[in-house]
Amino acid sequence: MFKSTINMMKLKIKITPRTPLLVASGKTFEVTGPDIQFVRVKTAYGETVYIPGSSLKGVLRGGMEAILGENEKWKAKICCTSEKLCHDLFRNKKDFKNKLPYRHHCPVCRMFGSGDLASRLEISDVFPYDFEETDEDKGKKIGALEAMVSSRTGIKIDRKTGKTSPGALFEYEILGGGELFGEFTLTNYELYQPGLLFTLFDLSNEGFLRYGHSKSRGLGVLNFEIQSMTILQFGKLKGNTVKGAGMVPHSGDTDSDNDYGFYMKGNDRIDTEFSCKDNVLYSTFQFTEKEPIREVAGLFKKKIETFLA
Repeated sequence: MFKSTINMMKLKIKITPRTPLLVASGKTFEVTGPDIQFVRVKTAYGETVYIPGSSLKGVLRGGMEAILGENEKWKAKICCTSEKLCHDLFRNKKDFKNKLPYRHHCPVCRMFGSGDLASRLEISDVFPYDFEETDEDKGKKIGALEAMVSSRTGIKIDRKTGKTSPGALFEYEILGGGELFGEFTLTNYELYQPGLLFTLFDLSNEGFLRYGHSKSRGLGVLNFEIQSMTILQFGKLKGNTVKGAGMVPHSGDTDSDNDYGFYMKGNDRIDTEFSCKDNVLYSTFQFTEKEPIREVAGLFKKKIETFLA
């Protein structure tokens, strides 16, 4: 099944730092610069600070591991709490090359991937401009965001004496505000997966998940706002109701190694009908207003209850 595309969801996201943010570059580019600098990249519109998609994905994965790791049904099945990771467990299976890796992975690895399974979720790098803006506007937004970058001074305290350690003074860059834009894309997903992603956005907005460097110093609270949601459903999933991968006819009702082992078999759908555009290949659902987006996101989050049941 995963050799073809059955559904896709693209989210355009605006990210706003609610506290100062530092995504460290790991090196200083200028002799006179701060000891720890914000990661930057050169673009056609100027050099800019940005958030790598991997920096977001790592925190989101850790958040999903944490919330499912405390659920009675799933805590023993999340591979990070087991002795071996899903990748290793799958590789240890006899004749693993003829088995479908998806069914042999825990919910976190099904969402974020492993050494044997591609991630359902792709996260773009996050820049201070929307990709659809003009080149001139992109350059202006880079300049506006750069103006919000400043430096702070930190010190290291000797825990034995309670005094400042010799040579412990250091300087680091922070981003104090602004707006950044990126895209999250889910492919061949079960409905609980975007539901969990939206829940992780909620936890981030409330400050329970933090991003970047020096989180213990109060940095790294980000606000995630979904600006648009586009859903494509192909082939057998076409129609005016939202369906997940568990509704594909060939998902099977067996527990054999030739079955994908979907958690939501036969119940992976939202029965509410939405306006959609249809063509011979796929159906398109488009949500661009805040209230409809909030409503649909809430319906996805309701599917988590089915997943946990």
